[in-house]
Amino acid sequence: MSEFGDMEDLLQDFLQEAGDLLSGVDNKLVDLEKRPNDRGLLNDIFRGFHTIKGGAGFINAGELVALCHLTENLFDRLRNGELQIVPETMDVIMAATGEVRRMFGQLRGGQMPSAADSGVTRALQVVLEGDAAGGLAAVTVAPEVPAAASAAEGGGGEPDWPALLRVVSGGKPEVAPAAAAPSVPKEAAAPAPKSQAAAAAAAVINSGVARETTIRIDTERLDQVLTLSGEIGLTKNRLNCLRTDLVHGKNDDGTLRALDDAVSQLDLLVSSLQNAVMKTRMQPISRLFQKYPRIARDLARQLGKDVDLVLSGEETEIDKTMLEDLNDPLVHLVRNAIDHGVEGPEERQRGGKAVRAQVHLSARQEGDHIVIEIADDGRGMSPETIRQKAVEKGLISPEAAAELDDRGCLNLIFLPGFSTKNVISDVSGRGVGMDVVKTNIQKLNGQIDIESNVGKGTVIAIGLPLTLAILPVLLMRLGEQPFAVPLTLVREILKVEPKEIQQVGGKPMMIVRGEVIPVLSLAGLIGWQEQPGAKVGVLIQSAETQFILVVDSFTGRDDVVIKSLDAFRPKGVAGVTMSAEGEIVLILDVKELLSQPSEQAYTLFADEPKQLAMAA
Repeated sequence: MSEFGDMEDLLQDFLQEAGDLLSGVDNKLVDLEKRPNDRGLLNDIFRGFHTIKGGAGFINAGELVALCHLTENLFDRLRNGELQIVPETMDVIMAATGEVRRMFGQLRGGQMPSAADSGVTRALQVVLEGDAAGGLAAVTVAPEVPAAASAAEGGGGEPDWPALLRVVSGGKPEVAPAAAAPSVPKEAAAPAPKSQAAAAAAAVINSGVARETTIRIDTERLDQVLTLSGEIGLTKNRLNCLRTDLVHGKNDDGTLRALDDAVSQLDLLVSSLQNAVMKTRMQPISRLFQKYPRIARDLARQLGKDVDLVLSGEETEIDKTMLEDLNDPLVHLVRNAIDHGVEGPEERQRGGKAVRAQVHLSARQEGDHIVIEIADDGRGMSPETIRQKAVEKGLISPEAAAELDDRGCLNLIFLPGFSTKNVISDVSGRGVGMDVVKTNIQKLNGQIDIESNVGKGTVIAIGLPLTLAILPVLLMRLGEQPFAVPLTLVREILKVEPKEIQQVGGKPMMIVRGEVIPVLSLAGLIGWQEQPGAKVGVLIQSAETQFILVVDSFTGRDDVVIKSLDAFRPKGVAGVTMSAEGEIVLILDVKELLSQPSEQAYTLFADEPKQLAMAA
């Protein structure tokens, strides 16, 4: 139950505006660390805290007002030259912004914020008195971060990726950003305290956990929708008049041409309206990217690395639903680039590289797809090392590994349980993560690819459709009923002959380029009777499995709009769509379809079994 009552709308407006402001402040703080004498940055950050304080006052969030006021006072003295920016000061400020984010989390839950951590407020007061080192010491006496916020530490006080992913995907731990930290030398950036850095990172990541149910739309786009709606209304009136003429027998060439023109005009207007409505769902990817400089900064300090996160293409627009679901994979990839990809300062110097590494996060539109790339100039990955590790861990047989080219070896990192690290650190080495990233990307009908050069770096590219509202599918038939499967899961189309089906363990298999792949009948999966006649196979490949789905025929591909079946949804059916011929097309949910396959799914050509000779 919300404590805000009639102020709920005002609260949501504040959270939207203040959330964007705080993300901007976080990015400017990262820049300020590199350019401590930039008065423009100091003024912008001061105004950011001042504006958040004012909004918090409107909703009577007294504790948030008090914390912002204290931080605002610090920046007032910094911009006036009364205090100097040193690493200790920045650590205290970062702890303060973490507390602000914690309070935002309470507000999103409908609660008034509790008082700021006493260690953080005491540190701010000490720094205001001119003792930066003493301020950092004040932070160190704060209580330790709770285990949930530290991502389920396995006894060593260090976060674990599975727990972190649970937190990101919906957990609401109470995060205390201020925790134990040693003094940091003024001359150079040093590793931040582990618990403090973990808490700060968790605060930034968790700031976007709650799924927003509202969206900001440019009034120009709404005006376009309104204009098109009006033009469709006029065209509808024109069609009504023409229908009346036809009913009364006026079917001369002029009337028929006018009807054809009106239908063409309606078709054009409806397509334009569909595009305009789709655009209202589009949001700049900067709303996601702006969270990551702070995450990168905190992790780099924790690891003792000097890393710049360079953003580009922030104006690229993507469907809002996808924007929210992309956060988890991108957080992992950015962290992975800094932890795995980028070398430490000494190693970079020995390799003749600049001490400061660069990780580039970019987005661009290519046709009807968005491409997001995470590139680093680090050590790169050796395909041979990856091959050996996968074999050592039993993730792939030596024979199968030997047949892989370099690209295939690199893709082994997406196997569950794969890790090249021999030592488990607080951010990686447990073999959990990249398989989750791939699975989440595929859920968005996307693809992920990787390129790497030893000694030069790694590029991970993610390809995504512009929107999930329109789904590219492969159309196929079982008898007279049309079905569809997402095109991103289709690897190829195969002709299925009874003589090519072989039995392994009593189940039908096919050998495709030396690979033994299970064969399942769609008719059997949904409980229909298999019909005689020629068959085709659709080779389906997802993150979890691959198999050949046997159907009667396929009819091509199409881009469809999915309609849900809320009242009655058969197992294995994700939704429906309408074909150009007016038929109802069932869109398959492949994962659910395979969850409990019946024996009937394996009875294809059962009367003509052929045992597959297996090597001893």
